[in-house]
Amino acid sequence: MTEQTTAEAAAARRAWRLSLAGTLISSLGTGLTLPFLIVYLHSVRHLSLPLAGVLVAISAVVGMATTAVGGPLGDRIGLGRVFVLGLLAQAIGTGLLAVGGGVPEAAVAIALTAAGNGTAWPSLNGLIAHQVPLAEQPRAFALRFGVLNAGIGVGGLASGWIVALDNPASFSLIYGIDAGSTALFAALALIGMRGAPGFRAVGHAPVRRADAGERPTHGYRAVLADRAFVAYLACALALGVFGYAQLNGPWAAFATLIGHATPRVVGIAFAANTAAIVVSQLAVVRLTRRWRRTRLLALTAAFWTVAWAATGLAALPALRGLPADAMLVISLAVFGLGETFLSPVNGAMPNVLAPPHLRARYNALAAMTWPVGELIGPPLAGLLLGGPVPASWVLLIAAGTALTAAGALALARLLPASANRPPAEVLAV
Repeated sequence: MTEQTTAEAAAARRAWRLSLAGTLISSLGTGLTLPFLIVYLHSVRHLSLPLAGVLVAISAVVGMATTAVGGPLGDRIGLGRVFVLGLLAQAIGTGLLAVGGGVPEAAVAIALTAAGNGTAWPSLNGLIAHQVPLAEQPRAFALRFGVLNAGIGVGGLASGWIVALDNPASFSLIYGIDAGSTALFAALALIGMRGAPGFRAVGHAPVRRADAGERPTHGYRAVLADRAFVAYLACALALGVFGYAQLNGPWAAFATLIGHATPRVVGIAFAANTAAIVVSQLAVVRLTRRWRRTRLLALTAAFWTVAWAATGLAALPALRGLPADAMLVISLAVFGLGETFLSPVNGAMPNVLAPPHLRARYNALAAMTWPVGELIGPPLAGLLLGGPVPASWVLLIAAGTALTAAGALALARLLPASANRPPAEVLAV
């Protein structure tokens, strides 16, 4: 190992430790504010509920647009620089929410926050792929996911002691803390990571016009010409639509309106979800370190199918009361266990498929499955829950995750063996 290689490896290890520390710091702030945006806009800023909903929906569109722009920008100027810019935009937007104001100020604040989210977090996934050796990447992505959920969980518990609807200053406090924690992560990244691999651009492949019948080599056209990656995107989008997009609003609506659960039970269920992730994440990584990535995707979808089935059982008349409440709590704990199988794959797959000069674009498109799922999933749930047969919601999403499990297994036929095999096997070849 040369002196330069040794120096780069040391810088990468230092950057990885900062990534974990910054994730924990920023997630504590995120946990303080995560449940309260619509409540804050309506009860404190006095926006109507429909208008608050529109602003939140617009944030998803802004997030999609900035994610798409952040990919080429990251490939051009470097993932680290885009990451820092994204964190700063997010911090400014959250800070503006703390200050107050009318509809225009709220719209600008939410748009800035969404733009920051849309550029920062895909860039961080790309940076981690530079910071951590291939064999350790599944554990690294899983560990960061566990740290993220631990911070959000602690922040969420703390917010219950701080926030009061009759005290607008309490909301200003939590949004101010959130902005400060995000700005601190930006400072850590700018000061501590700028000499690490991936912070600056790695260079470009020669740009030329592809001949007839030849795959393009540059830009999003090159990414979308990768059939294996497009198939993975389809699987990730299905997990978004039938999984994460149903978790917050739709699941809580079904649990309270159809399952007759109280808000306290809903809160306990989400706490069980976070606890399942924090407690089991590293154990799952150790257990599955030699499992193929498509198997992990299929297991995620299978666990989520079981979770939705448990949610449906909780609505049965025979299980009213404590048994129904227990079933709802179990359902989100099972959902959290499924998330632990997904976290080693979500961050790693775009990076093992991407050529170095397109890494940011691959991560951007993978991240975009989240807001696209949020645009599709909740409106679909609203139609079903507001229809004549509300129970059709749980049947449809359970069927969706079951089909996604089958699709994940079929994905193995399209992925290169090096992308599907666990890193230990790839390095041994």
